[in-house]
Amino acid sequence: MSIKLEKILVAKDLSKESSNVVRYALELARRFHAQVYVLHVMPTVDASVLNMVALTMGADKLAKFNATNEADLAEKTREQLRNIIASETELMEEEIAHPPKVEVHHGDAAPVILSVADRLDVDMIILGSHSKGKLHYAFLGSVAEKILRKTHRTITIVPPVDS
Repeated sequence: MSIKLEKILVAKDLSKESSNVVRYALELARRFHAQVYVLHVMPTVDASVLNMVALTMGADKLAKFNATNEADLAEKTREQLRNIIASETELMEEEIAHPPKVEVHHGDAAPVILSVADRLDVDMIILGSHSKGKLHYAFLGSVAEKILRKTHRTITIVPPVDS
């Protein structure tokens, strides 16, 4: 049996463990000549909070404010991800075949990750794990658990590096 690894989706937040997850994906991509997609899902604001702000500010002003701020935040997030990728790529001994691609979306993390994985038809999803103290080994994060339960794709969870 040979392992087919052509497309890797790295779903990550912007925590300090982000670099470790990206580095892991880039190393795999280098070895398998795979394409890496780095995805960040920005959470949406709770509807009840939006309703309260809309009552104060006005729905039209809020919609315009949201559209402008979401676009700016998404671009700043893309830039942060590109910087992480660039710094991790510089540390690698060999060049990777395909430059990583960055995507930023808004929504509920697990469904968006699964949707992007399906759209790109990736072979593997790589997620970072957060240390949660003594319960760290007993439970996975809710996003990772939802993805594990709902996908047929290979999942790799990269644990945090002890500092």
